[in-house]
Amino acid sequence: MLNWQDLQYFLAVARHGSLSGAANELRVDHTTVSRRVSHLETATGLKLIDRLPRTTRLTEQGRSLADIAASMEGAAQDVQRHVRGQSSGVSGTVVISALPVLTSFVIAPSLASLRSNYPELHVVLSATSAVVSLERGEADISLGFVRPDTQSRIVRKVGMLPLALYAHAATENTLPDTWSFICFETSLDHIPQQRWLQDFAGVRPFVLRTNDVLTQYQATRSGLGLSLLPCLLGDADAELVKVSVDAPPSPRPLWMSVHADIRKSPAVRVVMDHLVATFAELLPAR
Repeated sequence: MLNWQDLQYFLAVARHGSLSGAANELRVDHTTVSRRVSHLETATGLKLIDRLPRTTRLTEQGRSLADIAASMEGAAQDVQRHVRGQSSGVSGTVVISALPVLTSFVIAPSLASLRSNYPELHVVLSATSAVVSLERGEADISLGFVRPDTQSRIVRKVGMLPLALYAHAATENTLPDTWSFICFETSLDHIPQQRWLQDFAGVRPFVLRTNDVLTQYQATRSGLGLSLLPCLLGDADAELVKVSVDAPPSPRPLWMSVHADIRKSPAVRVVMDHLVATFAELLPAR
């Protein structure tokens, strides 16, 4: 009998093309992934992957097995979601995937009240800007700027996240021509807030680029430059001032999604209702 978990590890390697990519998905170290794949190769008597310096490559036998095992994985995930959707009682673990700024400044501070009402409920917060797969069980609930278009998901807009230009208080009285700016890495030039900031800055310099909003926030507090931040972050900090502009950036819609199979799970339902109420208190509906 093959070990199903070994197959799961092998399929993650097949998806990502590397042991490290599979390890990130499965939240283990790459040596564990390598060991699991080796177990599967021993059990099947097949060589499934070629281990290269930075990547892995499926052998012909590996590709054949991956095609067959992928349908098994999908069926197993369907079963798991069905069982969770039919469960009763508010207990167990619910995994929330959300943008880091939301996990740190909105969701985490709200969990004490949820915990006091449901002591047998446990929450895992995954702070990431990546779009996770609810279909593969990477999370139960996802929150982000991208509206999922997967048919298996139930999607709801939980508010609009206002953005504004912020500077350290000492920078406010300096001449605008001398301002420097903090923004995202060039790989994120396509997102609306990045385009707005680039247009506003014009020829003025960007002194720091980072893919993390919290890093931008800390750099702005230090006086390094101006940045475009969520108002729930900038308005709460006395060290920062909101810079008045003629055409402010548009707020970003925030979408919450859940897989249709588990939306009726009492634990997932309670967490969803809690998140909706939490964001309703902080964010405008339009």
